[in-house]
Amino acid sequence: MTASPTVSIVVPVYQSETTLGATLTGALAQTYPHVEIVVCLDGPTDRSEAIVEAYGDRVVVVRQENAGLSAARNAAIAAASGELITLCDADDVLLPRHVEASVEVWRRHSPRSFVSANGLFLGREGITGRRIFDRPRTDLARQRMLMLEENIATIFSTFPRRMWEELGGFATSLNAMEDYDLWLRAVMAGWQLHFVEEPTALYRLTPGSMSSGAERMNTANHDVRRRLADSGTPLTDEERAFLEKTLEVDWPGYTIGVAADALAAGDTARAAALLSGAADVSPSKPRLRLKAELLRRVPVTAHLYRRTERRRLESMAR
Repeated sequence: MTASPTVSIVVPVYQSETTLGATLTGALAQTYPHVEIVVCLDGPTDRSEAIVEAYGDRVVVVRQENAGLSAARNAAIAAASGELITLCDADDVLLPRHVEASVEVWRRHSPRSFVSANGLFLGREGITGRRIFDRPRTDLARQRMLMLEENIATIFSTFPRRMWEELGGFATSLNAMEDYDLWLRAVMAGWQLHFVEEPTALYRLTPGSMSSGAERMNTANHDVRRRLADSGTPLTDEERAFLEKTLEVDWPGYTIGVAADALAAGDTARAAALLSGAADVSPSKPRLRLKAELLRRVPVTAHLYRRTERRRLESMAR
């Protein structure tokens, strides 16, 4: 790996005409000097192709029939020349220092490392101010268990091309959580995850995006875990037991959403039971257990939680 590696920003594109211009402009505005942008046109039928072509030779273009997000990412990476790969979906925006900050963190660690950057949520009326994560999970000794528990990386990740090659790329059999699948396989294969704590990207929220795909995400989370369980990857007894436990229940992110709906409907007992179940497979989140216990023992707290959730949803909708 060279001292100043070329970084390929890969952008899979499908029906992205309303957001693609901002995505490509953000990629072109990076302060890091050695950047190429590789777009995979995954069979769009809107104006996406014309928008990409307007950027001329500043963008490397790959074209294919519609094959899905994983296949598009794989095709773009295959065509890339960079030693490092940075992901950016066609509805997100990289802020100018994103690549530079990610490379700085990557240089400080082992070559078998990859980096995830923080981001801010971008709604219909602008930036919400909420970060993707408040504090990164930096405990390397427990990183395998933390990643087994949930996806602790973000989509704004930068990784060596050889990591993608070693792991066989993104799984085309998945229609969601394909990024989590790759990060999980990477950590289990001995790659270390490090973080850019400052927000260096904007993660766009579209109407309904927080809830409309909940069932699909729940199914995909199970599929990711089943793939790991069936892969023959060496696991400790603790890891194997936890993995098998998670395969018997819904994804906590889904369960927490169902609990929020129950709470909004006034069913405090059901909300408490659901949160307790989610806490059983979320050992790094003691506040989840505390919230369940407070709802069970001090029902009046339900009003406070309902008000807090309503404000959060209103903020995200904006």
